[in-house]
Amino acid sequence: MENSNRKVSANAKPTKQNKNHSSRSSLDEFIKAFDTVHKRTSFVGLDFKTTEWDINIRSVGLVLFMLTTYGLCFYTGWILREDWQSMLETLLILVLNMQGTSKLWVGFVHKVRYSKLFETTEQIYASFDADERNRSILRDMVVKLTFFLKGMTIMYEMAGGVVVIFVALFVVITREHFLPFSVFIPYVDHTSWIGYMITFIVHSLMVVCCCNGYLASDTAFVYIVVPIIGYANSLQNEIVHFNKLLTMPKRNEKLIAEKLDRIGKLHRMVIDFELHIIEHFQVGCLAEISLQAGSVLLCIFLSYICGYVQAYSILVVVFSQIMEYCVIGTIITAKNEQITADIYNVGWHLLEKPQQKTIMFMLHRAQTARDLTIGKVASLNMITFIMKTTYSFFAMLVTVLE
Repeated sequence: MENSNRKVSANAKPTKQNKNHSSRSSLDEFIKAFDTVHKRTSFVGLDFKTTEWDINIRSVGLVLFMLTTYGLCFYTGWILREDWQSMLETLLILVLNMQGTSKLWVGFVHKVRYSKLFETTEQIYASFDADERNRSILRDMVVKLTFFLKGMTIMYEMAGGVVVIFVALFVVITREHFLPFSVFIPYVDHTSWIGYMITFIVHSLMVVCCCNGYLASDTAFVYIVVPIIGYANSLQNEIVHFNKLLTMPKRNEKLIAEKLDRIGKLHRMVIDFELHIIEHFQVGCLAEISLQAGSVLLCIFLSYICGYVQAYSILVVVFSQIMEYCVIGTIITAKNEQITADIYNVGWHLLEKPQQKTIMFMLHRAQTARDLTIGKVASLNMITFIMKTTYSFFAMLVTVLE
């Protein structure tokens, strides 16, 4: 009997703790996730916590290093102009550097807009978090967001580490001067051990800058868009409880009017936020997807035709980037459709005429919501479109070579 009482007591305590946990504000957990993003963006010298411009040694150093990489690629291309295979290896590094430049350009030129998007998403989160019934939904979204960010970090670190470690082990075992990339440094003889070590260090720095720079841009992108999942689900939760108020035997008209006004404001905030995201990213997405498709094409060709081993690791990263962008686009499209369906399911026939007009206006805004596109050319969630285009170019190259 005593053991039974102990079990009941032990089970009751966690239940109470879980209840207290769900009733606490989850905003701090969301801000903590932003701190992770801030650490990544600070690597490239960007501080999205403020709208003020801050040119620092990290941003200047990264820009100079990227310009140096351009110079080294053009120099190497001239040296290897008669070796088309090695030139393609150099071209791959050039395209990756162009992709990093595109990401850096968006971050620096549109820093103020980025900062406002971060500020807006925090305000929307706080508005939904004000209702305790939304906190479990928001916490679930934060868990998914954190998992996404950690997964991206692991992927980039592993991909960069594999290239450097593989080359280092190959050199140790074979004693050959095997370079990670076909990028040479003027007046440095990479065939000597001293020259090789200098070149290897420069190549390793390229990997570090590339992985961390990409990670800074992609984590910021994910942090801005993924919370839409939580906002749409929380809005759905608000509508469900609103419908319950409409069907109660004793209706509280004042509470119904307040709740409808709150739903209208939250919906407007989410839709406006999505529009700002689309305006901010659609031009950058066109450049990113174009360069990523070109990188995939080069990686497939170099690995399949030329046996360039490093291309496999780069292919994983670039392919994951395309998948990431398409998943993000799919999230926006799916949640737009969900919001439209939820508003349509509001018990509008139980409302007064002015309140019905509010629902009609909300439904109109939801139906005219835009999707994230590749420079207004195609929807970003059309992953088959991107893959078919890349495959078509690759098939054409194979046909030409054969």
